Order: sequence, then structure tokens, then C-alpha cells
Amino acid sequence: MKGFRLFGDYAFEFFVVTLLLALSALLVIPFVPMLVGVTAYFKESINVRRFKDIFTAIGKNIKILVFYTLFQLVIIIFPVLNVYFFNTHPESVNYFVLAVSCVALFVGIIYLVTAPTVIVNMSVTLRQLFYNGIMLLFGGLVRSIISVACIAGIVALIIFYPYVVPFTLYAAPLLISKLMNENFLKLKAKALNTSVFELKRKQTEDDYLDENGEINRTEILEKYDEEN
Repeated sequence: MKGFRLFGDYAFEFFVVTLLLALSALLVIPFVPMLVGVTAYFKESINVRRFKDIFTAIGKNIKILVFYTLFQLVIIIFPVLNVYFFNTHPESVNYFVLAVSCVALFVGIIYLVTAPTVIVNMSVTLRQLFYNGIMLLFGGLVRSIISVACIAGIVALIIFYPYVVPFTLYAAPLLISKLMNENFLKLKAKALNTSVFELKRKQTEDDYLDENGEINRTEILEKYDEEN
């Protein structure tokens, strides 16, 4: 029964997250803020996360999101359009413009992978966002390579097979948010001279506190019921 309920939770979550990201992608500008909101949403476990967390995260970080969104619109959309044009019109190819577009696209992909996690976990300026976005890659190179490859694959699908992209709008952000959060915890643990395990344990303890810092006995009882 518990497994069936969990399956239903994931199915409903898949539908809602895919719909939100698809609609925001069609409108273009809201996509980056929505991606950050979804990253904050996936930061929590399936048992405690709520859809309102998406919009809470967007509202909380709206100032940095304005600048980050403008940056991503310039560094990703125009290179994608250039690559798509040269792919469909090979007779008009300009290799210098194509090379610059590919470099810009790669930089945009890196920050599309790392920046949402930085924004969700830290209060930063745009300059600090750029710096910490690069540093986040070194929290785990294998995880970073998988994440960048995942986004690069989606960009390739946008250029060559755009009709497949909607099927990736749930799995890709979920995977990348989990991998980047592990990188963030590893760097944080190193800075605090502790372990990732201890950070996660502390975070679990904090989940039992309400907004006033008092013990939330309702959540404790719910967790006890789930474990038993």
C-alpha cells in the first residue's frame, strides 16, 4: 500500500513539474526562474516537499533571478539559434560565429547546471554566483560531468529532436539537483571541517523544527508512522 501511494505521488509530481516547466519554456523568460524553483523543490525528500516550495523559492530569490535570467537568455538562446540556423543552412555557415556560439553555449550549460543550486542554498550577487557556480563543479567531477552531459544532451534534442524534450523535463532537473546538492554538501562539509553525513543528519534534525524553532511533533509522528 505504501509503495502504491509513493508511485502515485511520483506520477502526480511528474505531471505537475513537467507541465510547469513546459509552460515556462514556451513563454521563454519564466523558464530559468521556474528551474530554480524546481531545484529548491527537489532539494527536499518526496515525503516533505510541497509544490508551493517552487514559488516560495522564486519569490525569495527574485532579485538575483532577474540578472541570472537575462544572462542565460543571452548566452544560451542566441547560440542555440545560431547552431540551429547553420545546421539547417550549411551553405551559410560562418565557422567563427559557430565556434563562438559553441563556447558560449558550453558556458551557459555549466551555469544552467550549477547556478540553480547556488541560488537555492546561498545568498549571492551575480559575481558571486559566477564564482560559486564554477567552484560547485569541483565538489564532485564525476557528478558534474554527468550533469553537464545531461543538459548538453537536452540542448542537442532541442536543436535536432525538439518534440522529445518534454519527456526530459522531470527526470533531468531531478537528477541534476540531486547531484549538484551532493557537490554543495561536500564543499560545505570541507569548509566547516565536518562530514556530509553530519550535515545531512543536522538537516534532518532541523526538519523537525517549525518556523518558530520549536519541535514539530506532528512531523515526528508522521515520520514514525511511515517507518512503522
